[in-house]
Amino acid sequence: MSMKCPRRPLIAVIGATGTALKLAVSLAERFNGEIINGDCIQMYDGLPIATNKMPIEERKSVPHHLLGGISLRERPWQVTTFRQNAVNVIDEIHSRGKLPILVGGTHYYIQALIFRDAILGETTQHLVADGSLEHTWPILKASKEEMLEELRKVDPVMAARWHPNDQRKIKRSLEIYLTTGHKASEIYEHQQKQKYGGKLNQRESTLMKGAAGEEGQNPTSVTISPLSFDALVFWTHVDSNILNSRLDERVDAMIGSGLISEVQSMFSYLREMELGGQEVDHTSGIWAAIGYKQFLPYLSATQATDTGADRITDTDKLEKLRQEGIERTKIETRQCARSQIKWIRNSLLRLLEEHHLDKTLYLLNATDSCAHICNIEAVAFGLTRMFLRGDPLPLPKSVSSIAERMLAVKEKDDLYARYCNFCDKTLMTEDQWTGHVKSKKHLSAIIPKKDWRSLYPARISKHTSNALDYSA
Repeated sequence: MSMKCPRRPLIAVIGATGTALKLAVSLAERFNGEIINGDCIQMYDGLPIATNKMPIEERKSVPHHLLGGISLRERPWQVTTFRQNAVNVIDEIHSRGKLPILVGGTHYYIQALIFRDAILGETTQHLVADGSLEHTWPILKASKEEMLEELRKVDPVMAARWHPNDQRKIKRSLEIYLTTGHKASEIYEHQQKQKYGGKLNQRESTLMKGAAGEEGQNPTSVTISPLSFDALVFWTHVDSNILNSRLDERVDAMIGSGLISEVQSMFSYLREMELGGQEVDHTSGIWAAIGYKQFLPYLSATQATDTGADRITDTDKLEKLRQEGIERTKIETRQCARSQIKWIRNSLLRLLEEHHLDKTLYLLNATDSCAHICNIEAVAFGLTRMFLRGDPLPLPKSVSSIAERMLAVKEKDDLYARYCNFCDKTLMTEDQWTGHVKSKKHLSAIIPKKDWRSLYPARISKHTSNALDYSA
């Protein structure tokens, strides 16, 4: 049975290593495509090493969009800003008769672009559920008092709704604003309006009309696709042990290419701005990026500051701080990669399954360092060709044995907060709660410490025992 050719095709390539970028370039060369960057850090100007941009010579003259353009003084784009700009670029690429190819690692950007109204609908829950946004927005790691103060600035309605000690709800509301650009109070109002049959606004009406297709067709009788585009997604997957090794090697390569010099120039630029009276948000954007903040102790030690701290000149101490910065960069890079895999399996796959879009995401095994490029290119080329021609696509799990295992959707955990008073900790799922109540930390907190001396008779000295009266 033949499928319809996609009217608004979009290829997306996601993955934790440089393999995704190389595959995107190969796809663009083969299918007359142009690449759209979906990584929030690579949208900053300059700093090719710290932002891990693909070298110009490796782009092979393929046009790249949304790469650079944001100054170091700016905060990262919110989801709505990215989506608006990316949609405009995609429309321009389509108008030239070319194929848009999205590539990047900022998963809440990717998801909000692929899914229609993701920033307003149920997918908002998926965007923030795994907590990985803390890599981009460190304010989410702050105390509940600091987060509440920030929430009062951006969404006072929600801030007034929560108890000051309800850290989870405060953080949740702040996450929604930071990632979408919309106040959580406005989003909930929109959802209530939809739930109880409120009138559609102009934007919603436009979406409904667009879904109707033929002029005069009743929009309410048409099922609106949850996807904004006819999308085909490739996940370049690498086995965790091999992935960790490659990520460490990538950090070492960045150090060899001059990462330290770049972060030193960033540190100097930051100091100049602050000395000039400009306020800089250290908790977001390029200043919170992996590869910069990990070297702050080293950078502070090598440059005199206006705080009165002595500059360290001991080469051994400096080298130790430098090595610690490298190790912290490797650790957080691996953590970020794990967060991306968690998003794909727990969020993206689940959304596709919920909407019965079982032929949208395909796993490409990039574990074999010798043959993985040729192998995944051959598979990706074949699937893309079938997709563009409207030919029936195979089931994603049938592509390989590892695809069958990794693309299995885990049973969804119901998210609801359980607070442990003993440990001052909030758990979100049943598995988390079960594991916590069995943990040594929790058990030691709930079992009162006993004075073991009270369980045994006190030793009685010889002189005292002689004085005791045993007569009954």
